[in-house]
Amino acid sequence: MAYDEETGTIRDVFVVERPAGTSLSDSSSPGGISALLRDAANVLAGHAVLYPADAELDEIRAEAREEGRQKGVANGVVIGVAATVAAAALGAVAVKAAPHIKSKLNGLRSKLNRKPEDTAESGPLQAVPEPRATKEEEPPRRGRHLHVA
Repeated sequence: MAYDEETGTIRDVFVVERPAGTSLSDSSSPGGISALLRDAANVLAGHAVLYPADAELDEIRAEAREEGRQKGVANGVVIGVAATVAAAALGAVAVKAAPHIKSKLNGLRSKLNRKPEDTAESGPLQAVPEPRATKEEEPPRRGRHLHVA
């Protein structure tokens, strides 16, 4: 039951029971119908019986919830299948790509593990000049040397 403050009317929802072959009469209110029954020749045939719709609405709501649950389960199954397919595809790609990725990582690791030639401890390598011999100093003689050209 709903109360409309603007018009000062109450609206109720009912289930209408009427004999087959009859229809509800049009109401004087636009878009409305009345509880008067008319036959196929539009002759007044009686009154319809109106029942509160609470029980029927509860049943309709329960059916809608169940249908929603079934759709939810169906959607869950579709999502589950899609996720499984995606995971399988991703797994296949990972299996195919793993050796290439491992090779690249091993190459990078070997580059990182190399010792640089210039370290902080030894500094850069430099050539050390030999001391010059002076005239006064003669190298000691040690036996004969044979030079072959």
